[in-house]
Amino acid sequence: MMERAPCKILAVLGGLGTLVHAEHTAELACHLCEGRNADLVLGYPIIVPLASALDADLPNQERAARDAIERGLNAANQRGYRATTRIFRHRDPADAILELARTERADVIVLGIHVNPNVPRDYDRAETAEDEILRRAECEVIVDREPLVISDL
Repeated sequence: MMERAPCKILAVLGGLGTLVHAEHTAELACHLCEGRNADLVLGYPIIVPLASALDADLPNQERAARDAIERGLNAANQRGYRATTRIFRHRDPADAILELARTERADVIVLGIHVNPNVPRDYDRAETAEDEILRRAECEVIVDREPLVISDL
């Protein structure tokens, strides 16, 4: 009997214009790996503005990407899973994630997002990218939305 190819789970830990709860997104991806022959990929696209060169020095974004990936790896290691990591640069958040999913041949995308209730929906880059990913993804997409925190104004 032929063994089935591993299921590939891509956990997106940031890069949609806001920091997300990387540990929780990685934990959710690990839960999806349970009881399956699965490979886990932790991804973080660094979104480079059009006004900058694609290889421009972006220390804050690079630091955020490394931190998110490190937190995701720690969460995976604590649960006994090994993961591969992908930090890469792109101009568009939705295209970045969809291209990574295609390249990795992901069966599932776990998309960690943060919704800012103080930003009008039309101006929230993360929500716009999320909508596009949900429309265009060729695989299952699971949205892991960070709980809303309504600040007192």
